[in-house]
Amino acid sequence: MKITPYILPPSPGQPAAGPQPAQITIDAGDSGAPQERATTGRDLVVVRQPLPPVVHGARKDGQADQGGGKDIHVTALNMRHISPRKISQTGYDLYTIGAIGWDEYEMLAFQPELHPGYDATIGALIGDTAQPDRPQDFIEVWEKRLEFERRYNPENTRHIRQAEHLVAILRQIDSPTNLVA
Repeated sequence: MKITPYILPPSPGQPAAGPQPAQITIDAGDSGAPQERATTGRDLVVVRQPLPPVVHGARKDGQADQGGGKDIHVTALNMRHISPRKISQTGYDLYTIGAIGWDEYEMLAFQPELHPGYDATIGALIGDTAQPDRPQDFIEVWEKRLEFERRYNPENTRHIRQAEHLVAILRQIDSPTNLVA
């Protein structure tokens, strides 16, 4: 049996849009003439769609999606007393509403204490065990990271700007301003 797939041309007057059903020619062998049939809806059709773009860096104010003009409310959290597990979730929430970009989300959401091998790796080096639910002062953590970036990485302005933005966001969440006109 010989199977030869080919693409059907579009109908006259209609442009080809998307994948077209294939016509299959089956060599009947002893019966003589080859038989042709259109494929059914269960056949696999390869469709290649472009991947969505990956956005790096912080979002600009003009790019921030504000939910179609709706107000975005972030519940006040105590950023000076929050667990690594909760700050990771908060990072996801901030990325979802467009307050931080992907790179900042990666920086905020990656918490070493959430890794299952923490005790055997980092914890073993510093003599500590993972406590992902123990509250920490994340404003202080990020202020120290910002100071480190400024001192030892002054040429990497992107990381400095991201750390500054995260410190500003964490401070704002810690003490929200509510102006009523």
